[in-house]
Amino acid sequence: MGRAIDQRELRRRAIEGVRAEVEVFGSSAPDSRLIRREGLLASIAPATPQRSLFNSAYYEDPGALAASVDELAEAYEAAGVRAWTVWVPDEDRGSARLLADRGHALDADPRAMAMDLGELGPGPPAPEGIEPGPGAAPVAADLNDRAYGYEADAFRAALAAESAIRWTMAYSGEEPVGCVGTIAIGDDCCVTGVATPPEHRGRGIAGWLLRQALAEARREGMASASLQASRAGAPLYERLGFADFGFIEMWELRK
Repeated sequence: MGRAIDQRELRRRAIEGVRAEVEVFGSSAPDSRLIRREGLLASIAPATPQRSLFNSAYYEDPGALAASVDELAEAYEAAGVRAWTVWVPDEDRGSARLLADRGHALDADPRAMAMDLGELGPGPPAPEGIEPGPGAAPVAADLNDRAYGYEADAFRAALAAESAIRWTMAYSGEEPVGCVGTIAIGDDCCVTGVATPPEHRGRGIAGWLLRQALAEARREGMASASLQASRAGAPLYERLGFADFGFIEMWELRK
């Protein structure tokens, strides 16, 4: 077993995972694109103009955000995007004030969570009649839209093509009933797109499937896993061993 990862490094990995998701969001549909600046990355997804999740900016240096925020606003406006967001770690109150002064509002505050995969426990039992297997991006996008009550202009529009996300599915016979996405960032496994449609909830599918994906990541040499958790999803991840490293806020501008 490798050396334990300290808490500061796990927090860094939890926040850095946002960058990997932004890169996917800006490169998984024909008209999507990325804006790259020193210390900043932003995704523009015109196919889903009202969904700020897919039109979002990640920065490493608050100065990079301050230098680029007006350029970003102009780029989103030119692309016809009506809602975009900036991911702001909870300790950076200066950037939050900068964005608020430009009309952004705090839209969500998911938890930045991570775990050392060396501490991965046995996990929940397999739900009856469910088997894991690989899956394709369009199927995973459809499952996410169904899980979150979105129309086709959300995940199915933004994640129309295969990308850096590896999808693991739960199947009931041949029917996909849940999915988990993972993105490799060095030796960290960034978790994204965890979804179970409403008609299949309550069976323990999500926790079991995520445990399968994490075990596979560990077998492949990954040292940690990271994610951003909604308030509803955080307890599931805590049960699997993820630690909570504070908020990473989403400051949205919507027109």
